[in-house]
Amino acid sequence: MSLQIAPNTATIAAEPKIDIETLVEMTLPPSPGNIMRLSRLLGDEDTSVREITQAIGYEPMLAARILRLANSTIYGLERNVTSIQAAIAAVGNKILGEIVLMELASSTFAKQIRSSFFARKIWEHSLAVAMISRETAQILQMKGTEEVFTCGLLHDLGKLILLSYDFKGFPLIQGENDEEKMLEGERLHYGYDHAQIGSLVACRWNLQTEICNSIQNHHSPAMAECASMVTHIVEVADIVANSRAYGLRMENKDRLLNCESVAKLNLTPENLELIWGRAQERIREAIYSYA
Repeated sequence: MSLQIAPNTATIAAEPKIDIETLVEMTLPPSPGNIMRLSRLLGDEDTSVREITQAIGYEPMLAARILRLANSTIYGLERNVTSIQAAIAAVGNKILGEIVLMELASSTFAKQIRSSFFARKIWEHSLAVAMISRETAQILQMKGTEEVFTCGLLHDLGKLILLSYDFKGFPLIQGENDEEKMLEGERLHYGYDHAQIGSLVACRWNLQTEICNSIQNHHSPAMAECASMVTHIVEVADIVANSRAYGLRMENKDRLLNCESVAKLNLTPENLELIWGRAQERIREAIYSYA
């Protein structure tokens, strides 16, 4: 799958130090092959539980996380789950797909997440945005937003790529507390921003065009050519996570109330409090599972 990376005209970008395709080729760690295969199996309606169970059996860490998460408050199951087969039956393929996606992302960038406080903060923020995005879609009872969790989880993958490429310089750019100035700093230093890079990574993983497009435009949902409602949800979730100290910068809560996406989704302050109330325990459980 290929996606046209659209130039951002908000600022004049510097001449790229390195071609964006080359950057991703150089810095994207190889994804675990069996987890990628498992992800494809889950996308096939004809895949049997036996095939899924067998694939999970080759990944002991993934199996342990599936059981831990299946028994956590995230999914609120009424009985204790003790086997992978029972976990699959209890949570279903959709939720299992979310867990596998979390494992794919964390395993791919495991070295950075383990060795860098900065990378760890990016990962925890991504988990928070995924959970908040899902809760937002559920509270709004929106249809056709199945990819919202995926977009929330992967929206900042480009930051991990840029951190790998420029370990000393990139954190200095992220020290800017104003979002637009931060994005402008990325474009001036590298010729493109983390959202464009993250979109390209999603395409490399053969994710749907709607997901790639949403990641590319999560800071500018009005520019999204498709899955625009999902993109608005991810922007809201991004701001909520930052305002609740899950991120690299502390977001002013006034920005959330004045956000165009909040108005577009008809979210009230009461909605936003309810979303956070439902998401916070799930965020803690997810972070604990990847501690």
